[in-house]
Amino acid sequence: MTFVKKALSPDEYGEVLFQHDWMRGEPSDVVCELLAKSERLFFRQDDVLFREGDKMQHCLLVETGKLQAFRHTYGGDEKIFGQFERGEFVAIAAVFMDHGRFPMNIRALSDGHTLMIPRQDIHQFCLQRPELALRLLNYLGKKLYSTINQIDWLTSSSAPQRLADYLLRQHHIQQTQHLTLPVSRGQLATSLGMRGETLSRLMSDWKRQGHITYRGHQVELCDLNYLKELAAEARRTF
Repeated sequence: MTFVKKALSPDEYGEVLFQHDWMRGEPSDVVCELLAKSERLFFRQDDVLFREGDKMQHCLLVETGKLQAFRHTYGGDEKIFGQFERGEFVAIAAVFMDHGRFPMNIRALSDGHTLMIPRQDIHQFCLQRPELALRLLNYLGKKLYSTINQIDWLTSSSAPQRLADYLLRQHHIQQTQHLTLPVSRGQLATSLGMRGETLSRLMSDWKRQGHITYRGHQVELCDLNYLKELAAEARRTF
């Protein structure tokens, strides 16, 4: 990993921050001031940028590449909590927690770079600019609402429903029925709250029934209506 410890100019480095909803309507000099206090971190695929419990002195805003947040279970498996791409903050809620530490491990899924905005400066900007603080609260509220819905779904749905919902969400993200799974089978099973054997059996059954085909990380969705019917309860009206 490579840190760039110098004031970042808007011409070279400010595009993602300037375009973020959090900064919508803010004067350019305000954004430039925050940018000037920030640093840049270049990473390579498979780099672990921060580990759970590391001191959080900066908040990360992804400019290019992909990052992943994960923890290890007591059994030693990896549990994936989220992936972050261009324009997304990583662990933004932790910026306001008293412990001031990264709540998860942060790993690079590809080469890229991220803006590192000082935690204390985010605090100061929120105190000085109430409108900016309200937009950040709105951003955090949406994340919290999504997490609550996800927990509700994980604890009230069946394994087939959860897998169908996951495949449909990947279909929406990747905009194709020919999916590339972004995680391993083991990681997927853990994140969906099922055993690896259950996931393998489900996928084999669906392949035999003609709902999907797969090979390695490649999955083709052959029967979207079947998956949509299974995952219907995951859809919310707002």
